[in-house]
Amino acid sequence: MENSWIISITCTIITSIIAVLSYKSNIKNRSNEEMADRVKRDTTISTKLDMVITGNVELKNEMKSINDKFDEINERVARCEEQIKNFNERIDKLEYKKNYEVIR
Repeated sequence: MENSWIISITCTIITSIIAVLSYKSNIKNRSNEEMADRVKRDTTISTKLDMVITGNVELKNEMKSINDKFDEINERVARCEEQIKNFNERIDKLEYKKNYEVIR
């Protein structure tokens, strides 16, 4: 009978040790799976963020190009307005000169 007690306690201890080791192994496997999932998610987020940043850089470059063209057009319009002003002054002078000659 004494041997049955010792065998029972030994089996219980061995079973408990196996259960604890299995639990730790499962936790470690879950942790590894969770880590792998986290790495996949972080990689996906990082890739998408890089795409957004690249898109923003392209948009900035396009906006700069559009602003440069707009500035060029503004300069051309200003030159045209100045030329039209000069033409109007010349026309006014010619009309005045023509009217002055007619009166004489």
